[in-house]
Amino acid sequence: MSGTYLEKINSPADLKTLSVAELEKLADEIRQFILNSVSKTGGHLASNLGAVELTLALHYVFDFQRDKLLWDVGHQCYTHKIVTGRKAGFERLRHAGGISGFPNPAECEQDQFTVGHAGTSITTAIGMALGEQLKAASSSRGAQPASRTAPRIVALVGDASIVNGVSFEGLNNLGLVKRQMLIVLNDNSMAIDATVGAVAKYLSKVRLSQTYEGLRSTTKSILEHLPGIGRSVEETIERIKKSIRMAVPPSQLFESLNIPYFGPVDGHDMESLIRLFKALGQIDHPVLLHVYTKKGKGFNPADKGPTRFHSTGPFTINGDNTVECATSDHQPSYTDAFGESLTALAQQDDRIVAITSAMCDGTGLQEFRKKFPERFYDVGIAESAAVDIAAGLAKAGLRPVVCIYSTFLQRSFDQIFQEVSLQNLPVVFCVDRAGMVGADGATHHGLMDIGYLRMLPNMVLTAPADAVEMKEALRFALTHTQPVVIRYPKDSVPTRRPSPATSEKFFELGRSVLVRRGLRSSLAIISYGTVLAEALDAADRLGLAGTHADVINARFAAPIDEELLNLLSEGKRLITVEDHYLSCGFGSALLELAATRGCELGRIRALGAPRCFIGHDSRAAQLIEAGITADDIVKTAKELSIERQIRSTRRPTGQIAASVDPVRRS
Repeated sequence: MSGTYLEKINSPADLKTLSVAELEKLADEIRQFILNSVSKTGGHLASNLGAVELTLALHYVFDFQRDKLLWDVGHQCYTHKIVTGRKAGFERLRHAGGISGFPNPAECEQDQFTVGHAGTSITTAIGMALGEQLKAASSSRGAQPASRTAPRIVALVGDASIVNGVSFEGLNNLGLVKRQMLIVLNDNSMAIDATVGAVAKYLSKVRLSQTYEGLRSTTKSILEHLPGIGRSVEETIERIKKSIRMAVPPSQLFESLNIPYFGPVDGHDMESLIRLFKALGQIDHPVLLHVYTKKGKGFNPADKGPTRFHSTGPFTINGDNTVECATSDHQPSYTDAFGESLTALAQQDDRIVAITSAMCDGTGLQEFRKKFPERFYDVGIAESAAVDIAAGLAKAGLRPVVCIYSTFLQRSFDQIFQEVSLQNLPVVFCVDRAGMVGADGATHHGLMDIGYLRMLPNMVLTAPADAVEMKEALRFALTHTQPVVIRYPKDSVPTRRPSPATSEKFFELGRSVLVRRGLRSSLAIISYGTVLAEALDAADRLGLAGTHADVINARFAAPIDEELLNLLSEGKRLITVEDHYLSCGFGSALLELAATRGCELGRIRALGAPRCFIGHDSRAAQLIEAGITADDIVKTAKELSIERQIRSTRRPTGQIAASVDPVRRS
């Protein structure tokens, strides 16, 4: 083959024409392609560098046009995308017009599910296996038997997803499957950060006990003893165990669940992987293959710092294989502001405890962990457990702060209801990545947290507008006697502050703050959270056009400030704006309150994201798509002004709007 191997690969069928030696050269080219692409666009780097050989071997053996490959989490799927005809899309990886960073059936039929959360592959694979099982049984009863071999099913579990509760629920139900199903456990000892917990430590202990020669010996033994004619899998496993001397056999963990276990083996040994997949793919009931890979393989900075290069923005590669950031002017983020504020407050109150789910760096808790290691808990990819542990801590008189991305907090809704809201315990939820998240797209947007949390009794929902308010919101939450939710986005803190007098004012339960009073204003823009900057920008532009507006920082979505309705009695029209779905958000809460008070709803407009999934793009572009920018506020204000003029010409003399108490000005 002339030229590079990669340029000739346009489908998995092209892989099957290569020798093992050529596949190994292709793996090196793909690794370099991923590195070059991600350095320009940003993306998940370390996990993808570690999964190249594993993915190539799977595609070499299986035919995923017919067979089914199910990814767990999915951010390690770049090699899969490259060999399934999506190389060109990497020029705009995770950008508008390019491919997403996760499996997506809309891009390719060889992606079974759009995934982005941990723990899903084993259980969905069981469902697909049961479906094939039922179809095979139905076909055998019919006049026309199946005309082709049933598809083989592979579940790829990686980046610590095996320790997730849903994964174990799947393993617990694996006995339902009476046909072929291969689980590949890609063990790189890492999630985003180093894996934690008893299961992770158990697997890590086994990993550290292995040598390269030991892995090769294990592979050889598995291949020699795989089931043949007249030999069961159970007999095979007993033979393998007798031939392998291991200090801590990992098979014990899975055998206790009655799951045939093979491994551990080297996940970068292409020839052995191909032979193993060919053999294990023929076994007619579920089996698990334990594979060791190295996160960040082939790129020294990612190899040495897999956490730093788990998900990265664009960067520059120097000749000596070191990295320079593409941008040197780092602006403080809301995550930074949270981490600094919590650490400062924890120095004053030794009851404060921080809990996260495998995301210490991502949630800004590095400094807290360093200063207060005895008050920091990382529970791994187990958000439900994080919430219940926090409930227990609160019951014991401590002040737990649960730090989880909005999209992942959804996984723990029942625990928030049962153990926190129902008990009315003072747990603080710091919800990072609320609203639009940019390049990670639909699986990671935090557009539902207001909706599913404000319906719960006792829950207090607040959102700071800047870094100063972040500290005040935390101070309020940590002294309040009920559960409090603080939401904030993946974004830089705005350089423009409303005013020191406004943002430094103490948070009072259910009280909004007047940020700007418009001269003889007929309009009030009510902002919830960090989109206050958009509201202020819109007010500036409207003022230049002769329309003066009040700007109000709502601060609370539950309980909502009921005195906001007093603005209606002053003859004002209201526009609410938030970085959340319009359904069930802050604007909906205000409309619900207005409806119960008999107010004129036609004078209120709510701006929020539409009820649809918004794809990967920059956060700024997503806010534009959602219609929650200063432009949209200005446009809505003009529409309200026109409606007001029309109504004033039709209203009979003496008619007045629904009246409520005069607006409070504090």
